[in-house]
Amino acid sequence: MKTASVKTALFCLLQALLAASPAFCRVLNVCDDVSDPMTLDPLKQFSEKNYTVCWQIFDGLVRFDPDGKIEPALAVSWERVESDRMRFHLRHGVAFHNGEPFDSEAVRFSIERYLDPATGFPAMYFIDSISRAEVVDQYTVDIVTKRPDAILLNRLAGLILIVPPKYLKEKGGDHFARHPVGTGAFVFQDWVKGERIELAANKNYWLAGYPKVDGLVFKFIPSAKQVEALLAGEIDLLTDLPGTQTLKVKSRPDLSVVKKASFYTMPFSLNLSSGPLSSVKVRKALNHAVNKANLIRYDLLGNGSPIATLSMPGEMGHDPSLKPYAYDPAKAKRLLAEAGYPDGFTMEFLVKKNAERFGNIIAADLGKVGVKLRITLVSDAEMIAEFRSGRYGMFTADVPDPLCHASFIQWIVLFSKSPYAWGGDARFDDLLTGMMSASDTGRSRQLAEDLDRYVYDNAMSVFTYQKTAVYGINRKLHFTPYVSRMPQLYGAFFYEE
Repeated sequence: MKTASVKTALFCLLQALLAASPAFCRVLNVCDDVSDPMTLDPLKQFSEKNYTVCWQIFDGLVRFDPDGKIEPALAVSWERVESDRMRFHLRHGVAFHNGEPFDSEAVRFSIERYLDPATGFPAMYFIDSISRAEVVDQYTVDIVTKRPDAILLNRLAGLILIVPPKYLKEKGGDHFARHPVGTGAFVFQDWVKGERIELAANKNYWLAGYPKVDGLVFKFIPSAKQVEALLAGEIDLLTDLPGTQTLKVKSRPDLSVVKKASFYTMPFSLNLSSGPLSSVKVRKALNHAVNKANLIRYDLLGNGSPIATLSMPGEMGHDPSLKPYAYDPAKAKRLLAEAGYPDGFTMEFLVKKNAERFGNIIAADLGKVGVKLRITLVSDAEMIAEFRSGRYGMFTADVPDPLCHASFIQWIVLFSKSPYAWGGDARFDDLLTGMMSASDTGRSRQLAEDLDRYVYDNAMSVFTYQKTAVYGINRKLHFTPYVSRMPQLYGAFFYEE
């Protein structure tokens, strides 16, 4: 009787342990893009899709959680010791994938490499407030800025990844770009150009119990064949499921659809310094002429929500009291007439190629109030040169927010020093720099919301929508989407039957 009781107790304990441990190990197959990244050196790229791969291999001092809040990574804590100096206390006992120890020198080396013009970091203008990193001791490092920087943590969390000094010096940058080594949850294994990148689980990852899968495979599949690959079981996660395919995926018992609002919008750069768009009345007219409900319906197939300005709910600096400009074509025509354009006008409109449908919908709406747009489509590679040609009055492209702060998109389309801004606005520049240089967090947040209202009141862009990210996934997969659209997959796992 006693033996039977012991067996029963052991059986119950085993069942409890199995119930508490929902994951079994296997490789997670992901499709996040149609083609290979340019490089796996995080300092040589500035692309949403590139970052998604790099974030699995590398860590930063801090990082964003799924909802865009800053959390510890290679730094366990930090404090501002002077207005232009932040001190970071590093995690002990961490090693790079090649066994090289992580310490303050790795942070100093990485920051120096980011700031070196010879590196050619494409997003240098987003970290140019950083002056240097100074080693205090083996596990303490100071980041020194050129001026007080209220969003330094956002810059570090969104853009700065730590690389191994010894490995880079020994192997060189070209080798590193093809065979990356980081401290992240997954270790680089292989790169079959035009097909896939293979990563294995880092069994010595500093976050105990993670990752939850044996490996990751990023597969590069043409857009037209991605859903087919999901339905065939060739991939477990499709990160950009077309709205037209959601019903097909939902109808499958082995698949499901996951949605989450993302920090992703379609902002406009407008010529604020000359021509019709230098008039705030004209800019307000454009905003009243756009039917946001139809734009979301026909461009996103319903997977989005209208926004009042360039910021989005959840971003630091977003003013939640602002309401979207109402769709009112009659008011738009009245404002155009008051601005001196009773018959409207014609303007050259530069549109990124993947936004062709979006551009056509906007052009149709504005055409109804007399604003005729001549669309030119442009590729990523051609964008900056074409933008600077001086031919255009409007430009639009898709923009995610890797900093989880309203100032990122504002900077891109409005700041006078941005490569994607025409003319600029002196008052906006002053407000932006003042917000960024505030040393008090509360004061910085208030200034950021003031800036958001200034952008809204002066209709400094055409405000459109916040996109809802749509994912197709294996029903057995536990996956947490990130509001930045750049998920870290160390926490993904597969449920047992």
